[in-house]
Amino acid sequence: MALLEHLKVMADYHQWAHVRLLNYVEPLSNEEYHQPCGLYFTSVHGTYNHMLVGDCLWYGRFVNEQVDIPGLDHELCSSRESLMAALTVQANKWVDYMEQLTEERLEGKLTYRSTVGGQYALPTGQLLAHVFNHGTHHRGQVSSVVTQLGYPCPEIDLVYFMLRK
Repeated sequence: MALLEHLKVMADYHQWAHVRLLNYVEPLSNEEYHQPCGLYFTSVHGTYNHMLVGDCLWYGRFVNEQVDIPGLDHELCSSRESLMAALTVQANKWVDYMEQLTEERLEGKLTYRSTVGGQYALPTGQLLAHVFNHGTHHRGQVSSVVTQLGYPCPEIDLVYFMLRK
């Protein structure tokens, strides 16, 4: 499978896994959802917010739209409902973006400025892989907390995404 096709699958998987896990986070009480639980971004809410921050920053870089977010822990949505909706919308944007991406663009480099001001030019395909891998990493953290709190979690491995068809 060519890189472009693989990344299209990963964008679809990213969207599917977000929605699937979000459904299993809904039963958490507000206290459980916001409580510190040993995650780098403190709570389930903080981790989901960080995932949205990352997706928004990277998406803005890829579509050449300035996104002014002062830091990776900046709260974009204070309510659970608005955060879940924003995550779903952003995941759908990645699917749409991947559908219009060309091999030529994929093989190039993306020049961007980090949140701390560094200027970089890195391979587009590898950066897209990073975006989807980042989501997988943090979904794993959230699913771990959900199960530690005694709630069930869905199977969200890529294999289950592939088998669903």
